[in-house]
Amino acid sequence: MSNDHNFLKVQVGILCVVCLLYLVASVFNLHHTPESSSGRRFLSAVNTYPGGNALPPWAEDYLVDVTERPNPSSETAVFWHIPKSGGTTAKRLYECLGQTLANRLGADPRFGHHKDKEIVTFQPFQTEPDVIFVNVDTTTKKGILRAAEIGLVASKKADMIFTSDVQFAAEHLFDAEHKGRIFALFRNPVDRCVSKFYYLQTATWERTYRPEWQGMDVLEWATHENIDENFLVKKIMGKKLGDHAKIGDLIIAKEIVRRRFVVGLMNDMEESIRRFNIMLGLDYSGKKGQQCRREYFGAKDHRRLQDDEGMDDIKTKAGNTMNSNPHPKVPEGTPAYNLIAERNALDMILYNYIVLLYDEQRELINSYDR
Repeated sequence: MSNDHNFLKVQVGILCVVCLLYLVASVFNLHHTPESSSGRRFLSAVNTYPGGNALPPWAEDYLVDVTERPNPSSETAVFWHIPKSGGTTAKRLYECLGQTLANRLGADPRFGHHKDKEIVTFQPFQTEPDVIFVNVDTTTKKGILRAAEIGLVASKKADMIFTSDVQFAAEHLFDAEHKGRIFALFRNPVDRCVSKFYYLQTATWERTYRPEWQGMDVLEWATHENIDENFLVKKIMGKKLGDHAKIGDLIIAKEIVRRRFVVGLMNDMEESIRRFNIMLGLDYSGKKGQQCRREYFGAKDHRRLQDDEGMDDIKTKAGNTMNSNPHPKVPEGTPAYNLIAERNALDMILYNYIVLLYDEQRELINSYDR
């Protein structure tokens, strides 16, 4: 184990040096690009992989560039729900704001719309009239294919599509005439993995419930049980979680995120949502908006947000406490933290780049609010 661990350190060190060159070039260009005709700085375009600036077809042709001024009437918002990264809170907030959502519950058989042959909207809960769904499940490949078959995006009935499979959803739901704009909340990959470890010990309502992890030390789990490695890069590239991710995958994933993602950070949730709302054309200033803002960003709820919430959206916002997940933190520099970070080396590099990108996008997004 010691030799394997040292070999992994060497691999990670080499990888970080190579990627650092790309990141330095990217950061330099981010701050030294010419202004557009409207006086807005564009994010840089760096030739970081074979084929120049060309993105994979689904990203190049079916998604809106982050530098294009938002036009909600001609594009559809897609929210990549990354497990343990604030996605459930975002979903519930937009439910509160009265947005019509496509997610898991839309095709739940108990609501009677899972066999519909056309897109319809419905209110699943009589006590929560603000919660409106379309009749599809966009969290599974099967559900995404059904949504595509019955014309989800072309129907214009969904304000936001929540999905856990971003590459598959973008490739199958959109086309050159019906484009999507991607939003995502990101979290430090180590913190995300640790949160998942504690959460699945007690989440009896989850299909991936792991009671056998109870009482297990984090380091033991990270060494022998955790198979969640480089989740972000693999998902963006359309790989299975058991596949191997390479540096080339990281470079392409970084470019897709830079050019196509409106990025948010879980540890800066309220500011992230503010930016999302600008891109979505939503206004917080009304009575309903202020009510939702207080509900999700008041002192008590803000503290809960920092603890995280669950992966499954079976519960509505009335069940927020079920998805709250307080747990011990794993400090940076400890053996457990270092091991998880090393085994998620590509995701760590991508996340650190996203933190830089998040800072850079502030000026661009604010320009859309003028």
